Amino acid sequence: MPVSLTFYDGAGCIGGNKILLENGNDAVFFDFGTNFGAEGKFFDEFLAPRASFGLYDLLCLDILPPLKGIYRKDMEYPGIWEKFSSHGYFRHLTLRGVILSHAHYDHCGHFSYISEDIPVITGLSSALICKALQDTGGGNRLQEICYINPRELKDGLLQTGHYKVTPYRQRKFLITDREDIPDKACEFWEKVDSSRSLHCCSLESVNNSKGIKGLKIISWPVDHSVPGASAYAIETSEGWVVYTGDLRLHGKNGGLTRKFFSEAAKLNPAVLICEGTHPGTVNPVTEEQVAQNCFDAVKKAKGLVVADFGPRNVERLLSFLSIAKETKRKLVLTSKDIYLLEALNCADEPEIPNPLAEDLILLYDRPKTRRDKWEEALYDRFDSSKIIDAEGIKQNPKDYILCFSYYDFHAFLDIEPQGGTYIYSSSEAYDEEMLIDHNRIKNWIEYFGFALYGSLGRDREKSGFHASGHIHGPGIEEMVETIKPRVLIPIHTQDKEFFRRFEGKCQVLWPERSKTIKLYQ
Repeated sequence: MPVSLTFYDGAGCIGGNKILLENGNDAVFFDFGTNFGAEGKFFDEFLAPRASFGLYDLLCLDILPPLKGIYRKDMEYPGIWEKFSSHGYFRHLTLRGVILSHAHYDHCGHFSYISEDIPVITGLSSALICKALQDTGGGNRLQEICYINPRELKDGLLQTGHYKVTPYRQRKFLITDREDIPDKACEFWEKVDSSRSLHCCSLESVNNSKGIKGLKIISWPVDHSVPGASAYAIETSEGWVVYTGDLRLHGKNGGLTRKFFSEAAKLNPAVLICEGTHPGTVNPVTEEQVAQNCFDAVKKAKGLVVADFGPRNVERLLSFLSIAKETKRKLVLTSKDIYLLEALNCADEPEIPNPLAEDLILLYDRPKTRRDKWEEALYDRFDSSKIIDAEGIKQNPKDYILCFSYYDFHAFLDIEPQGGTYIYSSSEAYDEEMLIDHNRIKNWIEYFGFALYGSLGRDREKSGFHASGHIHGPGIEEMVETIKPRVLIPIHTQDKEFFRRFEGKCQVLWPERSKTIKLYQ
């Protein structure tokens, strides 16, 4: 049977992975993410694709591939396929599933447009994070990753139905890393705090020993900057195709990544689709170094401490929780962070604390005229003695570490800190928009007299307060030399030169956007 790979996104750029694997009549996507660079050419925070036109805007701008049969019917504006049937890459496609490597939007953000009848194949933690992201979303970006809000045509526009009549419809998620799914994970999955009811579709275990409707799929946990990251392999008529997703060796669970290398090597894979975000890095900052440096900064801090790190970087959050314990401070989290910890705690992972039971975790009470229903429910089940507002922090600022970031800065106007410590523990600015944000962060820091630890601006982190979520150059070499694929396909990278070193050891193929690579023995 013919085997082919089509790279609809993620080729020659960072993120946005959409990789179609076809083996005869079987077709599966590896990830279906948002390419923020491509969308950023046309849209921003206040100018977004129009949900009332469904797929139309993103198809017009070649951001979504014109593949009839994979998208939600309720997002297909009347006449849309007549318009795009003449597109050079238009085709009909029947999809068996979408494999999700991990719960970052550049890998799952465009799930919102995929038909809810097409199953998502992933690990339990990734599924729970996706659910938490959607439950607490509420932004102007369509975020219907786990359950959809069905549209219908009214007055020439696609509009959601009345909440009393039209329930949310949940996607089918097939869980690859658990034989038995904990009851509390199922309960979390099947509830939503909303006026609109949810038509549930239960989580289903399809671990490596079961297979998925005749497809043989293997998953391995790997280390990344979000819990639940996995690499995957699919058996095809031309041999095994291995997909790394995003991974690294310098996190606290780097041993998982090396175990993936050795296990994947046993398959003698035909293809390794390999991420290469930071191949130029030789000696990366490790998570252990970050934890130690942050501890040293907090230990000598005299007043308030602010820890600014990426959303969903739970490993970093847990480091600050340990630091809070060692320095006799409390860790103050936003409601979204606490909800995310609750979700992950449902997976029964021993390192994830229950935020409702952890004495060191406090909930920051941000002034609001109205809370969303999910937030009201969180406040109802949270111990009121562990809820703290700006006035409470102001009384003894030296007792707290605030896990705040860019969108929480209003709180400083209420807390009125007199100096303190600001630890920037997130990534460098990788585009002009982020650079502007970083300049604003500097302004806030300077206004309140914080001492800054960490690096703002374009320069790659060298101060030791942030560790990348991506594998470094020597790690990529170790991976390729251990797995020994017949064909190596670099993705999620802009560095072609680095990968030329493998050309004598295997065939290196460079994917092009929307172009197909056919595999032959």
